[in-house]
Amino acid sequence: MGLIKKLIFTVIFLVVAILFLIAAQSTVGNYNYSQSSNLTSQTANSTVYIQNGVTGVVTINDPFLNRTTRIDVIYDPLDTGSGFIVNKNGYIITALHVIGDLDSLNKQTLKTMDSNDINRYVERAAVKGYISEYNPELNSEIAANTSTNPDKINSNITTDFLIERNLVAVQSSKQLIKVNLPGTQSTPLNATLVATGNPSADEDVALLKISTPVTNLHTLAVNSKKPVIFEGLHIYGYPGLDNAENSFTNPSNIKPESSSGLLTSEVYKNGTNSDSFDINSIYENIANWFMLIAYPGTTTNSNNTLYYGTTAATTQGYSGGPVVDSHNNVLGIIIFSIESDKAFKKQLRFTSSLFLSSQYIIQLCKKNHVPIKVVNS
Repeated sequence: MGLIKKLIFTVIFLVVAILFLIAAQSTVGNYNYSQSSNLTSQTANSTVYIQNGVTGVVTINDPFLNRTTRIDVIYDPLDTGSGFIVNKNGYIITALHVIGDLDSLNKQTLKTMDSNDINRYVERAAVKGYISEYNPELNSEIAANTSTNPDKINSNITTDFLIERNLVAVQSSKQLIKVNLPGTQSTPLNATLVATGNPSADEDVALLKISTPVTNLHTLAVNSKKPVIFEGLHIYGYPGLDNAENSFTNPSNIKPESSSGLLTSEVYKNGTNSDSFDINSIYENIANWFMLIAYPGTTTNSNNTLYYGTTAATTQGYSGGPVVDSHNNVLGIIIFSIESDKAFKKQLRFTSSLFLSSQYIIQLCKKNHVPIKVVNS
């Protein structure tokens, strides 16, 4: 009989918790694309737009035109994301995957770009530029000579074809990370990668430094205190800017947006696999809600990397952006959004996004002797 009573109590408690979450979420408001005028200026002025790309020089031997052409890859953007200024000397925190190897990320592996990765992207950019500028028929010519379906061939396949035959040679290549500051900044600034979290443990965080000295930078303080269940929070970032070149050409269009919601769960992870972070895995953490409510501050799975779930909805481009509390102190950085095609789950929206705990930001800055403001409130 006692077991039945406990079961009934657990069910009632679960229902109440769900209803409370829905009601609280409605009160706080969960919006995606607010105008920048509605943002807290302190956080918005600290949130930067980041673009990861490559530059280099490649020579291409066209076997069909029998010519050798030098291609200058001025800048080829690979991915975009967000970050925030953590130190007035130009240090920026972002997600590792924003400035990491995109191909590895697509394979659910987190890693920085090495020289082979950079060469690969420069080769692809050069071949794409060559096709566009000098030989628009190169793809179809290769398809005809390799019995490949012309509809399935693309510049990447063409690049592989030319590389296999030693028809592409990289003369120089480098990764080029660009940062756009909010407001009146007319041109993007180059940045260098200082350090990252541990990729094998899924510490998806990176420390950058702007290469050019900049004055009047707005920094954010980092909160070392663990957030609590149902705590309200705000996420800042640059969603939907897939065409980064146009965005940089028009810096007035580079404005951060925000999303608000509630903290719903703790999620522990070790090793990158984005598929494991689908909506179902969040429901499996529902027992953790009770632990968080009944025993605030309790930590489990302390050997794994700590993420938090939130009802705040985000989209591609928010990655690396700051997640802040009501005092504009950083609780962590947004990593990715969670989608669900089921109406019931969309309506409840227990967890729409996951963000990495601020403790990894503090550790990374301390390890690299970068002074930051840390609060505990």
